[in-house]
Amino acid sequence: MSGSIAHAFALGPRFRLRNIQQAQWANLEALLAYAARDDLAVAVRTFVAAGSSAVVGIFDDNLLWASLVITVDASGAAACLSTIDGPAAETAGEMTKAAGEAVKWVQAHHGPCSLGLFVDKEHAEALLRASDRAGAIRAASAAGGLVLSPVPPALSIALA
Repeated sequence: MSGSIAHAFALGPRFRLRNIQQAQWANLEALLAYAARDDLAVAVRTFVAAGSSAVVGIFDDNLLWASLVITVDASGAAACLSTIDGPAAETAGEMTKAAGEAVKWVQAHHGPCSLGLFVDKEHAEALLRASDRAGAIRAASAAGGLVLSPVPPALSIALA
């Protein structure tokens, strides 16, 4: 696994990779060059329920450019990293429809999905650079560059 992914998640020895789509993974690594150490690990601990998964999809020109599925074990630790695969990875067009297909795929392959965050590439880069992450998410939403579903209660509160 590359240093940028390990750096962003501050992963320990217990996690595993599963079903990695190489082009999406390479794009994700490039995007995570903007992430500070532990940023994603903190977000996972804060917003992803133990025993569930979260899915992040980054879109570029209405195509899935990068994805990440994080499965969290019963203790709340990141247990598995994956990317979206199969027909769900090839869904093009409107982001809301593609997001729905991705969440269904995660539920079928990884169990309950407690967080779905889908954003266009421009806003993903801005989010990773932002000091005010809640503000960056609200800006992406206002610009039509974000689909957030499902939304865990802790994230709803943080964005209020």
